[in-house]
Amino acid sequence: MTDDGGLLVHFSGKEDFAGWWENWSAADRHAFLRIARTLHEAGADWYHVNINRQIRCGRKKRGAIDATETILAISNLKPTAWVRQGGDRTELGLPQNSAVALGVLADALEAAPTAFRRFANGTAYWPDELAADTTQLIESQTPRDSGPFYWFVGASFGRREDQVERFLREGIWEISTPTDAEAAQVRSMQPGERIAIKAAFVQKHNLPFDSRGNSVSVMRMKARGVITANPGDGERVQVEWDQTFSARDWYFYTYRSTIWQVSAGHDMADRLIAFTFNDQPQDLDWFRNSTGWAVQFGDNADVTLKRFWIEKTIVNGREDRLSGAHSLGQALWSPQRSKDGKNIYANMLEVRPGDIVFHLVDNHAIAGVSVVETAADQSFVGLAGSDWADQPGYRITLIDYQQLEPPLSREAFLEAEPFATELKELAESGQKGLFYNSRRSLNQGAYLTEATPTLRSILNRAYVELAGCNLPYIDEQQVVLEEGGDEAAAYTLDDALRELFLSREDAEDILLLWRAKRNIILQGPPGVGKSFAAHRLAYALMAVEARERVGFVQFHQSYSYEDFVEGFRPAEHGFELKPGKFVEFCRKAEADPTHTYVFVIDEINRGNLSKILGELMLLIEPDKRDPKWAMPLASGKVPFHVPPNVYIMGLMNTADRSLAVVDYALRRRFAFVSLMPNLSSSRFDEHLEALGVGADVRNTLRTRVGELNDEIIGDTINLGPGFAIGHSFFCAAPSDGESDAAWYRRVVRTELVPLLQEYWFDAPDKAERWKVRLLAVW
Repeated sequence: MTDDGGLLVHFSGKEDFAGWWENWSAADRHAFLRIARTLHEAGADWYHVNINRQIRCGRKKRGAIDATETILAISNLKPTAWVRQGGDRTELGLPQNSAVALGVLADALEAAPTAFRRFANGTAYWPDELAADTTQLIESQTPRDSGPFYWFVGASFGRREDQVERFLREGIWEISTPTDAEAAQVRSMQPGERIAIKAAFVQKHNLPFDSRGNSVSVMRMKARGVITANPGDGERVQVEWDQTFSARDWYFYTYRSTIWQVSAGHDMADRLIAFTFNDQPQDLDWFRNSTGWAVQFGDNADVTLKRFWIEKTIVNGREDRLSGAHSLGQALWSPQRSKDGKNIYANMLEVRPGDIVFHLVDNHAIAGVSVVETAADQSFVGLAGSDWADQPGYRITLIDYQQLEPPLSREAFLEAEPFATELKELAESGQKGLFYNSRRSLNQGAYLTEATPTLRSILNRAYVELAGCNLPYIDEQQVVLEEGGDEAAAYTLDDALRELFLSREDAEDILLLWRAKRNIILQGPPGVGKSFAAHRLAYALMAVEARERVGFVQFHQSYSYEDFVEGFRPAEHGFELKPGKFVEFCRKAEADPTHTYVFVIDEINRGNLSKILGELMLLIEPDKRDPKWAMPLASGKVPFHVPPNVYIMGLMNTADRSLAVVDYALRRRFAFVSLMPNLSSSRFDEHLEALGVGADVRNTLRTRVGELNDEIIGDTINLGPGFAIGHSFFCAAPSDGESDAAWYRRVVRTELVPLLQEYWFDAPDKAERWKVRLLAVW
């Protein structure tokens, strides 16, 4: 066994190591020697000190400049260590993403030698052999450095049609027009090795476990057999297929490329092999709780929603992006800072396992999508040969890369309508961190940006237009119209009734009618609490008090189509077409289709409705809430439709003599509900009592204002039910130091009497009589 001096001799001559060693504590020195011995005995030795003066160790293969696995790094006098790029940290008992101290790593390596030794497959080289080693060409290696392999291959022969039936009938498996790498893999297939035909896809529903609403990667095994011959043409092999095999679905640990070469010796690979070729069941609970999936599917999974990201990357001409562990769909990697020191890569630290990444390749097209497996490794160092070689970086491991066929070209969303205009409006709305700008050109340096719900919706609709299907992992489901919402902020009908003076029956009827018609108008005399009730009923409809999902405008005689739908607005260089408040609100709702949105229009009958609404007179109809009914607005540029999750509520004052009769066409599209004063409601009485109003004043108020309303309602020639006095005049509490009687008289004198004088402007004696009656001392 090599003694401590024999181990140290390999490091003491390296730059700065002697200085670091002298400054370490005895405990750190001892831990370092324990790690060094474990690595040495496993064949994974120290090999490199980079320009950042960082010692790195790991497994190294001929022809590789960097380590295949980096086990540990030490820099700047700090005895800090970590395991990264390979190796199942959970098997070593280590935290998934954070660095660990030398002593912790030493304990882990010594406690799990079997788990660690698989990192060291292959030959390790000492630092002084590095120069000679890098002169070796990759081609000098034989393509098979271990085996036998198990092969999981595609079913479509490079076409869209499934070829499994033909493969089984002809006793072959083949691939059409393979790439050089694929042809090399096919030529390396050996007689006697096992082969299975797979089809990979994503599934969200009808799973054999609780996916917590997440999509799951699935690989359907369609056939299995044994390779019997290989003609060496790089396109086909002969196979003896198992004709009794029935298709089986395998979850989580999947691969989407046409050829997947799997070798035994890794826990997940061993389980896949046993499932496919030995008819063993898949231990779904083990996979759900394994690293990479536990965050979404594990017993202690966080149910927070996954985020979506767009990687804007150059692949053409970059070897690291074309193949290997850092290639497109296998990893995200970036420096930690730009060359001018700016923190433009901070989003890398926001990415979490289970997030989805869309890959915008070579500034041309969104060409693929991946799932995030690990959070950012902050110990990563820029790859040799890149513009960021040896610089501190971030690296995120990806899984389940899926190539888009066809890709979503930038022309299909940045130039094609209506998506181009919608993206322009999104950029002009103040949305930060987009990968493009208001001129619809790509932002320079925006390597990783978040795809917000609105942006995802636009891109997805562009892809549906192009390919006839949704983008992967974007589930545009039919909106759920029943009550249901976020449990943490739930808002029930009972919550609404605690604040409203409505009976349960009346409130239930309003919600039922609103759900059926989608458009409703609350009409009533002044003071019945229409605006207050609108928001409470909206929350009850949504089943959550989500203020951000309630829009509100007030119509008036100067309100226009340009304000509500769209119109030209002054801009820096002339005028630009801008969406109105309702169109903006609808696009926000369309990007969040699984939630209900409510748009409230106060004083709806004060505006010129046919002028303000324009085409919306048709589009708001409940049976027209579909993209197939989309139509160009007045500009003739962008088709628009009202999404089905938008509910409209108008509020109308029935006592305003200046208002014109509501358009009959509008009446056909809205359900009308009348709110009347509830002075006799027990809830109103309880409310007054809570304000400190005594029983005598409450009885007087109820009696006298009730009698007044009887006369107003009975005056069908001049007034009627639409002019009754509402309860909300009396909902505010008495002022500090004000008695309940003084409060009552103040409300009557300053609010009710002026209203009565307006009602009976041609009968002032009647208004005066009621003033005296209401203010009489009791």
